[in-house]
Amino acid sequence: MKINQLLARWPTGSVATQAFLHEQGVGPGLVRKYQRSGWVERVGYGAWKRCGDELDWQGGVFALQQGASVDIWPGGATALSLAGYSHYLAFGMQAVDLFGTPGASLPGWFRKYPWPVAVNFHPGGLFAADMEDVALQVFQVPYGRFELKISTPERAVLELIHQSANQMLFSSVADVLSGLGTLSPRRLQRLLEACNSIRVKRVFLLMARNAGHAWYGRIDLSRIDLGNGKRQIIRGGRLDKEFQITVPESFASAS
Repeated sequence: MKINQLLARWPTGSVATQAFLHEQGVGPGLVRKYQRSGWVERVGYGAWKRCGDELDWQGGVFALQQGASVDIWPGGATALSLAGYSHYLAFGMQAVDLFGTPGASLPGWFRKYPWPVAVNFHPGGLFAADMEDVALQVFQVPYGRFELKISTPERAVLELIHQSANQMLFSSVADVLSGLGTLSPRRLQRLLEACNSIRVKRVFLLMARNAGHAWYGRIDLSRIDLGNGKRQIIRGGRLDKEFQITVPESFASAS
């Protein structure tokens, strides 16, 4: 393949893996020739970038998502920020949160590359196996360079609760949820029924109840497994009678 044909199919600012190059008819020998000619630069083992490109984590995730299925995607706080909810995220984009299906892992070239931000990887298990890679949406990277699959806001807020320490839940996370007034109750119902974390489900539903969004009234709690017994989320807090978790007094319901 001629180099100009390859570059036409290779989005600016993205990583090309050896698998991608192979699909374009470019073998290891031809890659080395292009490297000697100053067309491509090695990112790490089995990964390359166009010479002179400045890479960010999105260009790396693009490479991870090439193939028949998506095993790794931006989720949690990162997906909410990309979807336009960054003004609710007090902790901003100081780190990137990637989630994956069970068994998925970041390849060595991605883990070792000096990305401008810290990258946190959260392995699968939050949802039932048949829901691990659903509730994703397309995000268009700025300037139309390429697309990524990221968590929908419904999935992302559950991931955010999952990734957040208890002491952050009733400040930063509660503020985020208060701004999510347009979530899909149908999608939330599916995700909550498939969620494996009793903590995530109870905390989410308590915050959703308190936020007073219209979609909360359309969630069928009888179909969601909330476990048994009391759970302590905040030490020294007050027990919420409905969801049986200990939370700050201002969040608890006595009924």
